[in-house]
Amino acid sequence: MKRTNILLVFLVGSFALSFSQMPDKTKKESEKAYNKAVEFIQIGAFSNAVNSLNYCIELKPDFTEAFMLRAKSNVELSNFDSALDDFETVISSNPNLGEAYFFLAYLNFRTDTATGILQNFDRAIDNGYKEYQAYYYRGLYKLLLDDYSGSIEDFTEAVNMNPDLPNAYHDRATAKRALGDLQGALHDYRLATDYKHDFPMAFNNMGSVKIVLGDYEGALEDYNVAITLDPEFAIAYNNRGTVHYFLTDYESALTDFDMAISIDNLYAFANNNKASAVAKLGDHVLSVSLFDDVLNDIPDYGQAYLNRGLVKELMGDLDGACWDWNMALELGIEEAGKYIEECK
Repeated sequence: MKRTNILLVFLVGSFALSFSQMPDKTKKESEKAYNKAVEFIQIGAFSNAVNSLNYCIELKPDFTEAFMLRAKSNVELSNFDSALDDFETVISSNPNLGEAYFFLAYLNFRTDTATGILQNFDRAIDNGYKEYQAYYYRGLYKLLLDDYSGSIEDFTEAVNMNPDLPNAYHDRATAKRALGDLQGALHDYRLATDYKHDFPMAFNNMGSVKIVLGDYEGALEDYNVAITLDPEFAIAYNNRGTVHYFLTDYESALTDFDMAISIDNLYAFANNNKASAVAKLGDHVLSVSLFDDVLNDIPDYGQAYLNRGLVKELMGDLDGACWDWNMALELGIEEAGKYIEECK
C-alpha cells in the first residue's frame, strides 16, 4: 500500500520563544540562528535550516522549540533517525504536545517499526493534534491491522476535515470491501477517482469490485483506464485478462496475461491464469507444462494444483488429477473437496 507524504506546514509565529532568561549575547545569537532557520524553511532550504538549528541548540540545549523545528526539517530531508531523536527529546520536555506524538507514530510507520505506532497516534489526537493527517495515518495503520471498522471511522474523520483526500477515499473503500460492503466500496473508489483523475490503482480496484458484482463491461472500462494511465501496470493487465476469460474471450485473455507476465515474469496469478486460458483454447499439454512451471516456482500455490488437476482430468489422467486435488485441499483450497469425490 502506497503511503501519502505529509506536507508539513511551518507556522513562523507558532512557537513561544523563551529567550528572556538568557544572557543578552547568547540570547541574540540564539534568536538570530532560530529566525534564520525559519527563513531557510520558508524557501525550502532544509539542510541550511538544520545547520542553523544545530547552532541554536548548541547555544541553548534546552530549547524545545528548536528541537521541534529541527526534527520537522529532518523529516523533509528524510533523516528519520535524527528526527525521531529530536521528537523524543521534545516529548521528554513537553509530554502533552500532540504534534510530536503524531510524528513519532508517522516516522515509525514510514520505517516499518511497529513499536508504539497506534498508541502514539492515539496520544497525538488525545493531546490536541486533531489534524486530518493524524486520522488518515491512524486509519491506514488500523487497516493494516485488519481493524476495518476502526479504519473507516478514521478515514471518514479525515475526509470530513479535508474532502480532497483521494487516498483516504481509496483506503476507506478497501476497508469497506473487506467488510463485504461492495456498493460502499464502489462509491468510495469513484470518489477517489473524482478527486484524482490519474489514479490507476483506484480504477483497477473499482474494476475488481465490479467483477464481483457481475458488471464485466464496467470492469473492462475501469481496467482500460488504469492501463492507459499506467501502461506497466501488470495487475491491471491480469485483471482485465480475467474479465475477458469470464466473457469467454480466451484469445484476448491470453494477450493480457502475456502482457502482465512480460512486465513481471514472476507474477504468479498471471502465470496461473495464462495456463488456464491455454487450456480453454484446447492445448492441454502446454497448459499442464505451464502449471508445472508455476508450481516449480511456488510449490504451495494451491489454486494452481486445483487447476492443473482439472486439466489432467480432461486429458484422462484421473490419478494425476486426484493427486493435484489432494494437494490443493491440503493447501486450503476447499473447492478441491468436491472434485476429490471423483477419486473414490
